[in-house]
Amino acid sequence: TTTTNNNNSSSLWPTNVEFSNNYKWDPTVPPSVKDKYSPPGKTRQRAPRHSNRVYFRKITDRDHPAHGEFGLYCAIEHATPGMWLLDYVGLVMLGEDQDKESDYVSDFGEKSELACDANGYGNEARFLNDFRNTGKHPNVEFNTRRDKNGELRQGVYVKLKKDSKTEGFDGIRRGEELLVSYGKSYWRSRVGNLTDFVWRMPGRPMPEGGKPKV
Repeated sequence: TTTTNNNNSSSLWPTNVEFSNNYKWDPTVPPSVKDKYSPPGKTRQRAPRHSNRVYFRKITDRDHPAHGEFGLYCAIEHATPGMWLLDYVGLVMLGEDQDKESDYVSDFGEKSELACDANGYGNEARFLNDFRNTGKHPNVEFNTRRDKNGELRQGVYVKLKKDSKTEGFDGIRRGEELLVSYGKSYWRSRVGNLTDFVWRMPGRPMPEGGKPKV
């Protein structure tokens, strides 16, 4: 798939992931469910372009819990509280059919009855990292919305001031990493005890001795 934008990060796109800004629906999803969220004949086909509001790059900070992997960053001067940045896109399937081993699954649907998996298909929102052990609070969150054609989209939004735990939060500046909360259930299914897993609390300095050895 050809992708175009003004961000140099587009050349870093993984070759094993198909880039798209459109949802792909698994054939096992009943038509009645799909049509409710993606109205037939009305769904807009979005061009395969990277967002100009964000960019992704390899994380070089050795103290970062995702060092060596990709992170998603703010590409505009000031992303204000409540601003929409991009949509989380992937393969949509029934919740019970989701790949339990995928690290790119998000709940989807008005009742979270579906799952959206960006493991092999999606856009740069797949590079959003969890805030845990970064020393920071989440600065973005997922919220569903309907576009003008009635399609349900899972948006990535800058947190509102009232919802942020960061003192004096006023949005996100250019070059800051976008951090979300994957949710406690995500981590419990992977690491078990969260108390043992979290070694750096938001707002706290790096522990003496640095990041625990894996």
